[in-house]
Amino acid sequence: MTDIRVARANSARAAMIGVSDFDGILRGKHILGEDLSDGDKVVKFSEAVLAWDCADRVIPAGFTHKPLSAFGDADLRVLSGTGRLVSYLGDQDLYLAEFMGAHEDICPRGILRKVLKRAADHGYGCTAGFEFEFMLFNENADTIEDKPFGQWAPFTRGPFGYSIARSVAHQELFGEILALCEKARIPLSGLHFETGPGVIEASLHHCDALEAADRAIIFKAMIKAWAHTKGMMATFMAKVCEEWPGQSGHIHISMSSDGQNVFYDSNAFRNVSKIMRQFLGGQLNYMNEFCVLAAPNFNSYKRLVPGYWAPVCPSWGIDNRSCAVRAIPGEPSAHRLEYRLAGADMNPYLALSCAIGSGMLGVETDADLPASIVGDASMEMCPRSGRLPQSLSEATHRFAQSPAANDVFGERFVEAFSCSRRWEWEAVQHRVTDFERRRYFEII
Repeated sequence: MTDIRVARANSARAAMIGVSDFDGILRGKHILGEDLSDGDKVVKFSEAVLAWDCADRVIPAGFTHKPLSAFGDADLRVLSGTGRLVSYLGDQDLYLAEFMGAHEDICPRGILRKVLKRAADHGYGCTAGFEFEFMLFNENADTIEDKPFGQWAPFTRGPFGYSIARSVAHQELFGEILALCEKARIPLSGLHFETGPGVIEASLHHCDALEAADRAIIFKAMIKAWAHTKGMMATFMAKVCEEWPGQSGHIHISMSSDGQNVFYDSNAFRNVSKIMRQFLGGQLNYMNEFCVLAAPNFNSYKRLVPGYWAPVCPSWGIDNRSCAVRAIPGEPSAHRLEYRLAGADMNPYLALSCAIGSGMLGVETDADLPASIVGDASMEMCPRSGRLPQSLSEATHRFAQSPAANDVFGERFVEAFSCSRRWEWEAVQHRVTDFERRRYFEII
């Protein structure tokens, strides 16, 4: 029996609906007495979630035409085809939803649909697959409040990437993750320990781009909830500790027309077609302007530093993991690119919109592609003006001032999202950290 049929058979019990906010957090509630598997339905949902930051504080911005103290209900389209079982016990149905009507043009899922339609209007379909690194800690919400970070206990000690020994030792845990994903119709193509204490990487199998983003946002929420049931905490922060590598959220992308991979050309160097070169050129040309969509948090920019497997400037290379975009040559069915700008803290809808929207601009403008990087891209000399934004503030300013962003994503979204990121910057930049106290308190 398929998951949709299971959901229909269980329609008498409560089901959850979930919708993405700007931060990529699934916000939702239980719905009672509705068979959500039987065609898309419209339900009411508080529009406040589009004006909250990640700590539920209201961002002072005009997302609605009402006073900030009078948030009303928005219309949500509940997507019947997205129903899946998300509880490890297999007894909880979740349906994704998206804002519609007056709120559709600032809905993250709606933005991705808009970008994919732009590609479709040119005759192209997009396929994507997400990879996430996340950290597990043997902690809970109470213990992390009661002791300093240095005393938090990661699930495993020290870096041991691709460890067979640890995978075997923790095969029960891996088995639970695999079973969880199978029940949720989120097939994985890989699961292993990565470099860093308690770090696991999961590669989600590629599929239609919108479905890929749906799977990605559910995966993140599902893993965090599952970890809670195990007495642990899972985090997708881009950079948990300055001494450890950051946590990436790489996106694999290919594009097709009439069933053929248009990135592939058997007669071109390393099979990189003209369209793929244009697509790559667009991604590099607009990476600095669109960066905030893939790196949306104050902490995101702690990851984008040399020496930690993260890009520091727009760059591309053939199978080069030090670059912002890695071209991966292969057979037509596997030939693709890997967009390496985003961290695990991304909103999947917006990061994929960034990667595909910039690429399509390259196709439309016949963008030039610079020479590929052969060595370590982080060691290449690039002008300061060519560096990726160094902070959330800089990235937000570039995005807000970008005519291309207004063209691809819409003026209202650019204004609203930029406002939310400026608020996020202000919320963090004035905080005095323990590091600053240790560095300056006695000496200065």
